[in-house]
Amino acid sequence: MLTGAAIETPWGKIKLWGRLGQQHADVLDAICFEREKKADLEDGRIKLLVDPAKVRRRAGITSGTQFQSILKELEQAVIEIIEPAHIACSGHLIDHIDYAMRSDGTRITRHNPLTGGERALWRVELGKALCKLVAGDIWLGYDPAPIARLDRGIAQAIARHVLSHKTEPRCGWTLDGLIRAVAGEIDEQAMRDRRREARKNSVALADLGIIIDGDRVRRVEQKPDSVEQKPDSVEQKPGAWSKSLGLADTESDT
Repeated sequence: MLTGAAIETPWGKIKLWGRLGQQHADVLDAICFEREKKADLEDGRIKLLVDPAKVRRRAGITSGTQFQSILKELEQAVIEIIEPAHIACSGHLIDHIDYAMRSDGTRITRHNPLTGGERALWRVELGKALCKLVAGDIWLGYDPAPIARLDRGIAQAIARHVLSHKTEPRCGWTLDGLIRAVAGEIDEQAMRDRRREARKNSVALADLGIIIDGDRVRRVEQKPDSVEQKPDSVEQKPGAWSKSLGLADTESDT
């Protein structure tokens, strides 16, 4: 549990209270990607209609208990945005999750092919702090499922960083530069560990169109079925939530 931990990135400075790692990013990305409907609330928050079974499947979470635990930790986490000053505030990533209801008080459901019955949809209200942090750019331009399947947190964080850029720097990125961008300043031993972990996922990263070649990282044309695109997706700016929160830990390295 992090208590008031300060995190500085090239995009700003925040403090974090709570437990957040790549699996939390997987679930939140999946919630946003799997939305059936999106509504802007009057207070600046965003409400999504989602199928929890689809969210869990896309995030690659096999345990129902683990899924519930991740959701609770997302609801409990508090972020304080310190910089940039124009969006400074304090609040939650997710404010509220409950069953989606019709105006007549009945639950909104979808057919459950496993049971032949119906399963209830959720209404997820994103926190105002998160909505200010991402400034509307949380709507992913890629399917988060392949990223969730990477078995190293640093590889997941690198993939999110690279895929969030429409264009790459000339000659690509340096591997060490990407690691620092998502993990912050770390000592040489930690850098060696993160390099090794990233390279262990080089084949899976290549399937996402991300090539590690020595000390350089490049993007290549993705395979047609490698990353699903949402029709209304937009490019994420460098302030996207998972990078701004410094979620490059290795909690999900299992």
